[in-house]
Amino acid sequence: MNADAWDEEAEEARLRDMERECASNSEASPDYYKILNVSRHASTEQVRDSYKRLSLLFHPDRHHDAESREWAHRQFNIINHAYEMLTDPRSRAAYDQLGEEGVRLSAALGLKVQSPRDLQAAFQHYARCQRIEEIELWSRSNSEIVVDIDSTKLKFLSWMTKAGAYRAKSSHGDNNCVEGVHMQHSFSADLATDLLGTVTGKMFLHGSSRFSNVFGTLKYTAGIKSWASVKMPALPPYTVTFRGMHYLNRYRFYVAKVNQQTLNLLTPPSVSVSYGHVFGRLIGTLTMSTGNRYALGPFWANSPTRFGLESSNKAAAAKPSHPLESIPSTVALDLFSSGNKQGRFTANVTAGIEHSWVATSYTRKIDDHFSITGGLGVAGLGIPMPRDSHFRIGDEHDNQDEPVAIDVTSGIQGFADARVHVEMTATIDSWTNLTWDVEVNLSTGVKVTISLTRLEHNIQLPILLTPILELDVAAYAMLLPAAVALGLHYAVLKPRRRRAIQQRVDELKGEQRSQLHIQRLHAEETVRLLAPSAERSRAAARATDGLVIESALYGDLPFGIAAQNSNSLHAALDHFWNSRSALSTADEPRACDVTLALQSLITNNQLVIASGGGKYSLPGFYDPSFGVEKSLFVRYRFRGVQHEVIVKDDEALAIPMKAHSLGSQT
Repeated sequence: MNADAWDEEAEEARLRDMERECASNSEASPDYYKILNVSRHASTEQVRDSYKRLSLLFHPDRHHDAESREWAHRQFNIINHAYEMLTDPRSRAAYDQLGEEGVRLSAALGLKVQSPRDLQAAFQHYARCQRIEEIELWSRSNSEIVVDIDSTKLKFLSWMTKAGAYRAKSSHGDNNCVEGVHMQHSFSADLATDLLGTVTGKMFLHGSSRFSNVFGTLKYTAGIKSWASVKMPALPPYTVTFRGMHYLNRYRFYVAKVNQQTLNLLTPPSVSVSYGHVFGRLIGTLTMSTGNRYALGPFWANSPTRFGLESSNKAAAAKPSHPLESIPSTVALDLFSSGNKQGRFTANVTAGIEHSWVATSYTRKIDDHFSITGGLGVAGLGIPMPRDSHFRIGDEHDNQDEPVAIDVTSGIQGFADARVHVEMTATIDSWTNLTWDVEVNLSTGVKVTISLTRLEHNIQLPILLTPILELDVAAYAMLLPAAVALGLHYAVLKPRRRRAIQQRVDELKGEQRSQLHIQRLHAEETVRLLAPSAERSRAAARATDGLVIESALYGDLPFGIAAQNSNSLHAALDHFWNSRSALSTADEPRACDVTLALQSLITNNQLVIASGGGKYSLPGFYDPSFGVEKSLFVRYRFRGVQHEVIVKDDEALAIPMKAHSLGSQT
């Protein structure tokens, strides 16, 4: 198979199926439902009826020679154990959620006698907690490092852009290209059953601006529908942030956020409320934010966060100890798709007195390991300011009694901006993603952001290529990396993943070879035990024109037999006997003969095999083609008419059925 024809997604799915099959093939995790040939939704009465039929077939007293009695006793014990597991409510609930491990842990949980529904819920909770613990071993701590770089200050790169060339001529050896650094690290731990604590450290440095603080967050989860959190810093400025979310149902939810920048209520809190609705694959949210520039009568009339503050009593304006962020009010509508195999999109419309913008983006998946995102945004800004207004900001180093007053020009400032960005994301391995994001902005020029993410840890390098709009720089920044990324993806990364998948497949086959050989011996011995009763059943059925299994194959059936209804395969099934011959002479077994095994399972001229899981756990079956999609072919005769049917490994089988008839009666 050439590289172009190799389907990576299908091979990864096949590998996952092999790993699940490898786990189920282990004697430590048997499939009790398949052992008793019942569905996972079977009632206790159905389990009991199937147990009675199988226990009669394998009861040791029905076999006389020592070797047959020993094999029958082994199979009888397996059937008896499966019956005990599936008729005990607590054991069955544990097995359904955690398999054989759940059965071993059920006693450790110490559950008292409860209803089956309560038991099911208890083990579901345990299984969910176990999965969360496994994930949190890797993701409980997360970090982010952002280093802003201005490439125009590097002389050896100045030739790339006009702005860089101009700066190289006018500067005097300024090679300090690092504009700013931002670092953040957090760690989370469970303080109680529904209470999560998080400690976050932040550091920011940009020019003369410096900021560092440690934040503590408590998050309380009330069931599966609601959560609330509070966040506070350990050092000034002391801001408090409350967040909460509540699901009304699976389609509607609310999100609320309250941010208070001063504990003495010097400024009004910024409140935002979002309503979300799920429309199939589309999710929409409407968000209304008050900002912190409003006043309620005399309250916050002199807040330093208000633009155009005019106060006749300047002494009433309290002086903050730290500069405060002024947040405008906005209304935003967001739409985004939950995604499909091809791609997903997002759209945002935000309207405000001072800020308004429209943005949209679309992500196209090349495959599961590489995607390209394109986005477009248009923004408008209009700031109305009364004449002779003053914007007051506090200065902690100012010894005057009054805060510093800065005059601003009256009138309305208008500005429009547009932004285009292209992002490429590649998967390096199972835990690591590499992202190249190019942003072209009318006002800020061209910037490239390189991001490396591994688990919950992220490193970003925003690199300013040019502070002005240069279309040739933008084109090179988009097209050249895209070409290199696609080349690496198809020439290096994809072949490497292919080799890794094939290596893992070979390892699984090697691990299973001895186990499958033992299963084959057990299955052959089981068929030998079933042979006398199967022959008696066949003879009785022939005498009464009942259900007779003439031939049956289970495994990889590629020789003219497809896994679908045999009604459309009448011509192809002429090759059936050639298939049997080819299978018998293959280097490795591809299928096994299960004729007698199926005949022994017939009850009252009916044979029913439940769906779900592989059929290799049925009595007299084994896995003849590990890691390959398997099918079951059955040729049978009922009331003198020949029938044929093929079903996939996880599909149910019920015979006789008129749809299987080939129409020939003898």
